[in-house]
Amino acid sequence: MVWIQSIICSLLFVANFAWPAKHLAVAIALNILLATSCTVLLLTTSRREDIDRTRGQDDEVVRNILIAGLILLYVGASVAKLNGSSTALWQDLADQQPAKAGVIAGTPKDVRSDEWLAHTPWIWSQAKQVPAFPTINRNVGNGVAPLVTNLPVRHWTMLFRPQMWGFFFSDLERAFAFNWNFKWFGLLLGGFLFFRIIARGNNFLSLGGALLLLSSSYMQWFFSTPTNLPEMVSMLFFGLWALHTLWKITSRWAICGASVVLLAAVEQFVFCCYPRYQVLLAYLAVALVAGGFAGFRRWRETLPATNNYFRVACLIATLVLATTLLYRWYLEIAPTLAEIRESIYPGRILSAGGGFPWFRFLAPFLEFSMTQTHYPVPLGNACEASGFLFVAPLLFLGLVSDVWRSRVDPILLSVVVFITGTIWFMLVGVPQWIAQNSGWSYVVSHRAILAVGVASIIGLVRHLSLASLPSWKSGRTYLFAGTVATMAFFFCLYLANRRLGDFASLPELMAAAIFFGTVGFFVLRRIALVSCILLIVPCFCSTALVNPVSRGVPALNRGSVVNWLLKVHKNDPVARWIVTGPLSNRSCCLAQLVKATGADVFGGTRCTPDYELVNVLDPEKHYVTVYNRFARSCFFASTETDPAFELLHPNDYEIKLPFRADIFECLGVKYVLVVDRPDLPALQGFERIGERHGCVLLRRAKP
Repeated sequence: MVWIQSIICSLLFVANFAWPAKHLAVAIALNILLATSCTVLLLTTSRREDIDRTRGQDDEVVRNILIAGLILLYVGASVAKLNGSSTALWQDLADQQPAKAGVIAGTPKDVRSDEWLAHTPWIWSQAKQVPAFPTINRNVGNGVAPLVTNLPVRHWTMLFRPQMWGFFFSDLERAFAFNWNFKWFGLLLGGFLFFRIIARGNNFLSLGGALLLLSSSYMQWFFSTPTNLPEMVSMLFFGLWALHTLWKITSRWAICGASVVLLAAVEQFVFCCYPRYQVLLAYLAVALVAGGFAGFRRWRETLPATNNYFRVACLIATLVLATTLLYRWYLEIAPTLAEIRESIYPGRILSAGGGFPWFRFLAPFLEFSMTQTHYPVPLGNACEASGFLFVAPLLFLGLVSDVWRSRVDPILLSVVVFITGTIWFMLVGVPQWIAQNSGWSYVVSHRAILAVGVASIIGLVRHLSLASLPSWKSGRTYLFAGTVATMAFFFCLYLANRRLGDFASLPELMAAAIFFGTVGFFVLRRIALVSCILLIVPCFCSTALVNPVSRGVPALNRGSVVNWLLKVHKNDPVARWIVTGPLSNRSCCLAQLVKATGADVFGGTRCTPDYELVNVLDPEKHYVTVYNRFARSCFFASTETDPAFELLHPNDYEIKLPFRADIFECLGVKYVLVVDRPDLPALQGFERIGERHGCVLLRRAKP
């Protein structure tokens, strides 16, 4: 069967990347097998007109089963406390034991520090405050920082974030699981519902598009950040689905339900508060709505004959209510947003586009063996190297073919136009006045890859849902065209690989050219079954355990050091803390662990500068360009006379802090946690009250 052949081709391709230490002879043999398998698959499909049996699969029973299955899987995984957090790394950093706490499959990823080091300790800090989940938490930043960093807060905005409701009535680990699992659940459910519209009711193609998006490397490597990337994309899908449902449905109850979903989707999308992604995704939504309306020759006649006035009234009421609520939310967060806008990073980083290297579009075709320690070095790390399979050229060729046959699909056209404009912005840029007046100035080129990737998958699903192109009668024509395309693609991959520091080996280059050259033909012929299998299987195999499968968060709940610090904090809840030691990863990270106890801590990761700290250490503002940013700060126990600030990375700086009691007293510090510095002299006025795993805790002595 064709689907079995497709899986075999996919697994042979995966084997080329999953077996890095293979002998050259084995690599050549795998390539020969892959080429043979792809040739057989091409020849098989060239002789059959009915090869794609997915068309017309709009069975509502299948749809309902899939939706019910996703809901049960989400609830079951969350009740079981399953999540993908890398917080097990705290077991290594704090307790100096192997990072295995709660890990069922995979390994924690150190490179996902914006999750396990920043966002998750912030969530714990929110939960441990008294009262819990406040709108103000100086461990996160100034003002109402928790509202702009997607944390659970006792605030009316949580009504539109059902994934956070568990924090207010369930235990912390289970609530964390409900929040985490909503990321994949929202992408799959929202994607499936939206893609059913794009795919004209094809359940297989709709689920395939959602799975391809979820398993894309960019989505997995940026899966959990303070920006809530998966939730943002999910709300885009839910909002568009609700708008379409509101437009087409006849029942008044269904219209009201769609209005509620639309309201919640719009609110949560904006609440994510990360314009680097939001601006382009909003433009994508406009392009899709425009394409949808353009598809109706007389769009007014597409409205159902009943409840038209009620439908319009609900839509207007929803938009008015959404605008009113967003305005109220904006008034609350405006001072904090103004402070962030004035920061050097990210506030003053504006862009007119340009500068995106072309070879990064091709990098994902070569990264199926990428791990956090094995990645293209020129791209910095595995997260920044990640991306989406660049199928945009295939969409363009498909659109040209449709134009040639005088059957242009408006939705596909709008998606291709959007992708073309975004790629132009990334590669070339736009005039500054256009960027400023369009909102694109908030978008930096390397972050626009998200919009290109999401739009490309939407375009791919739409392209595959359209009528198939006529098959070629000659198998020789297939082979000749496939050979030429494969050779051309190999040349492009070879040039890209040189720019990537020769990340992929020659056999891997050949495998990628053969495999994706074959995929291109099935995509262009609009054979959805084979195309989806060939695209999803390799992506899933390479990204399935980017985020580990863990049960609970034992490293933050039951670790030796964190429980010790938690007991001290509970006995003295209003005291202020500071963590100091050598300039090491452990010393710089443990401030965030102390924050997870709910204690008031200087240093660590904050979204705004800590003015209470810098006003004492730098009253003359000599180092304002160092600390005026969203960054992690760590204290180096110095023997120098005066404090000094040094920028290590755009979001990371060091404070050389003299180890003197008078400075700590000026800051109001009662507890000093000294990490891995047994050589430091005694601190006058402070007493030693405990030690765990190289961490010495000092407390200011009572006068």
